[in-house]
Amino acid sequence: MVSFDATVLSHSRPRSRSSSVSTVSSTVALPTFEALAPPRPPTTQDEEETLVQVDGLGRDVRLKVDAGPGCGGIAWPAGEVLSRYIAYRHSIDPSKLQNKKVIELGSGTGLVGIVAGMLEPSAEVWVTDQEVLLDLMEINAEFNIPSLKRGRNVHVAELNWGEDIISSPLPIDECQLVLAADCVYFEPAFPLLVRTLCDLAPVGKDIEILFCWKKRRKADKRFFAMLKKHFDQHMVDDDRPGERERYNREGVSLMRLVRRK
Repeated sequence: MVSFDATVLSHSRPRSRSSSVSTVSSTVALPTFEALAPPRPPTTQDEEETLVQVDGLGRDVRLKVDAGPGCGGIAWPAGEVLSRYIAYRHSIDPSKLQNKKVIELGSGTGLVGIVAGMLEPSAEVWVTDQEVLLDLMEINAEFNIPSLKRGRNVHVAELNWGEDIISSPLPIDECQLVLAADCVYFEPAFPLLVRTLCDLAPVGKDIEILFCWKKRRKADKRFFAMLKKHFDQHMVDDDRPGERERYNREGVSLMRLVRRK
């Protein structure tokens, strides 16, 4: 989950918008991600940690948490749901992660991407977020997959939604799986997230996107209306028996996004 300070809106220089995303008027440029979501310094002390249990890992995921940079530095329900799902699916069909290049959007603590890397050593995973959260994700990756023990397969990178990803160090063309959890909650950033999803999954590319969110506000419908212009949305129906009913009662949904042709 990315870091946002919802009290600050953009008054900065606009960026050009992608022609692939028709979510705003053609005469209105999208603001920058950082202008909408300016980072704040971290406040977490060393002892502020949490353990997340994910069946199939064999041990808990150890996370340092940080409520300083908005709300991106703590673990949220949708991240735990998506983590449990990929672990369950891996126990049935490891090929879904084996030798895959994976990008997680709005990683926050890095939970989902770290779980993917712990599950499958042959996968290469990039956890991404704003610059202010990079150190937190690096610490958490080291907690769970120490680089000295073996070559670490979880990498930390900055990615601001809506910005050009072609020149980024991420494996954009080779990416086969995109993970996103708890990314729908800050309305001004909705077009930026849609643009990044479109850039990662251009029409015709064979790629899987797993998208998990917790319903909080009526404004969330605006995001999914934007998303529908570019992606078909299919609820995941192959989770552990009873799991979907459980997280649905908590207002959490998990879907696959398929780029529309």
